Amino acid sequence: MGSAIGRREFLRLMGAGTLAASGSLLGLATAQEGDGEQMGDSLHIWVTNDGVRVNPETARYFEDRPDIQPDYPTGAYQQHNLIWDGSRVTLHAARNEFVSFQVVVSSLEPASDVRVAFDHLLGPSGAKLDGRSVALFRAWYVKVKRPSYGYAKSSLGAGWYPDALVPVAPGEPVVFGLPGAENGIPGQRNQTVWVDLYVPHGTPSGDYRGLITVSWPGGRREVPVELAVWGFALPDEIHCRGDIYNNSLAGMRPELEMRYYQLARQHRFQPGVVYYRPKLRTDGAQVRIDWSDYDGRLRRCLDGSAFTGGQGYWGPGAGLPVDHLILPFDCERGSNRGRAWPAPQPEGGPTREFEQVWVETARQFREHFDADPHWRRVGKIVFLDGLDESYNQAAYDKMVYYCKLLREGMGEHWFLNRIDGGYSREAMGQLSPYVDLWVCHTVDFDAEKVRYFRERGTEAWFYGPMIYEEQANAGCGSNTFLDLDLFTCRGVGWAAWKHRCGYCEWEFDWNADAAWHEAENYKADGDRVSYNGSGLLIYRGEAIGRSEPIPSIRLKAHRRGFQDYEYFWLLREAGREAEADALVDSVIHAEPFGASSVGNRRIWRNDPEEWERIRLRAGSLLSGGGAPVAN
Repeated sequence: MGSAIGRREFLRLMGAGTLAASGSLLGLATAQEGDGEQMGDSLHIWVTNDGVRVNPETARYFEDRPDIQPDYPTGAYQQHNLIWDGSRVTLHAARNEFVSFQVVVSSLEPASDVRVAFDHLLGPSGAKLDGRSVALFRAWYVKVKRPSYGYAKSSLGAGWYPDALVPVAPGEPVVFGLPGAENGIPGQRNQTVWVDLYVPHGTPSGDYRGLITVSWPGGRREVPVELAVWGFALPDEIHCRGDIYNNSLAGMRPELEMRYYQLARQHRFQPGVVYYRPKLRTDGAQVRIDWSDYDGRLRRCLDGSAFTGGQGYWGPGAGLPVDHLILPFDCERGSNRGRAWPAPQPEGGPTREFEQVWVETARQFREHFDADPHWRRVGKIVFLDGLDESYNQAAYDKMVYYCKLLREGMGEHWFLNRIDGGYSREAMGQLSPYVDLWVCHTVDFDAEKVRYFRERGTEAWFYGPMIYEEQANAGCGSNTFLDLDLFTCRGVGWAAWKHRCGYCEWEFDWNADAAWHEAENYKADGDRVSYNGSGLLIYRGEAIGRSEPIPSIRLKAHRRGFQDYEYFWLLREAGREAEADALVDSVIHAEPFGASSVGNRRIWRNDPEEWERIRLRAGSLLSGGGAPVAN
């Protein structure tokens, strides 16, 4: 899959093995005479959906691997697929939704100054989608050299994967050559251009039309795009509860950090940043907190002003504050006492003075947040990372002890007390009265056990991989591996709906500078454990001279799944919850988590067009069309 291809194979893949009656190559955009030796042949332009990655050397999907999954997409998808009939693109969207597709430009010979432009769509009564609603990105390729650890059977293999999506300014074309100068892929015959379309609130429903223009020295082709806008909107609120853990944003410049929060909001996820801490001084049991730096950093996220046009934001959730904030409380872990806040436990054991510091600090936190009506709307979570994944009675006793102190200061229902780990039923039996939020490892996730404790007041989120090829995958905390298919990203929202729970993932900014050139961004155990793209959904733009964070295709796949969740939520609000469940179950046909899932790699349908048909079905139901969905 990773090697370059010859002329005959290129023509076969492009559907150009025979000549049309006119003598031109079937399906090819043919360059005009006089192009010179560099473009003596032609460029081929085709379009595909947002659920695959196209190999820049072979023009095949990386997901075109029926040897791995028999229902992976295969065949002549360059000529025809769900959104592409060989000449035009057909899409559907709700208001307040992003829809995406990929334009693939292929060339048998080297090409330069290829330009892909697309700046507007026109709709009913002169309505127009343009500016930031039509966004183009050039795909950046990262080389995978070996499968991610523990995924020998599921990995899509070695090769140059398109992942980072480098944006161009609204209205500007994407300009490139083949091979591209940026990635240095000697056998590159294809370049992917990603297109995001955003349908703002207030957009009239109906059909919108526009043209993608692909031009090169001496040649040009126009590709029609048709977008049907449904008469309903996705909500601004994020109903798929959860967050993605992060430990780097708090150390960034505040303005750059805000850009990450804005990008996260546009992609419908919440950063779970640990730990923002105000300056604190103690004198015995007396506590004094200086809120100036803390408030200065967080105010815009807590009152929603970070997500307004005045701060450069556009997209869903405009003006709304973040969903929740992780408070800075923590305890020591083993001998590491420096992590404890507001104070470490004395060596000889807890004292009344120590307890008063914790209670008083908690009290001042509540008083401070309750003083602002906007801040009161933000959920508050306490996560004692010092007790993370701790499985012994002494740890359980500490979890209960610290919860009691914090509830004394802040009240029982003012915050959510969170624990992370694959705790047994027996452990949860004693912990659940003191645990509001249980983030459970997916390998230990038992649906019946989760439902049992949910009924007793403990909310559950799942944490860890979607697919367990083997038990070794239990050490992974994310669904971000570059060489796995994109369902592990899109499926997060679907699995959350299926289990009526939230989600948590580990990191979206891990080793993001080096990742531009090295897919293996996480290594351990003497290089034996190696992951491609682990904990990385957003690239740091500074590494390529850009000031903004750069999204990945995997981030877009997460967004697609979170938007799908909102479809299911809207169906439930319309009294059609059973139909939403049937839609999800028709795709995720096995339990994705728990001990029984280990080794089962066929828990859902593996053709992205099947997932997309379900979204279209949900959209039709919400628009008032279609018969009930059968189980």
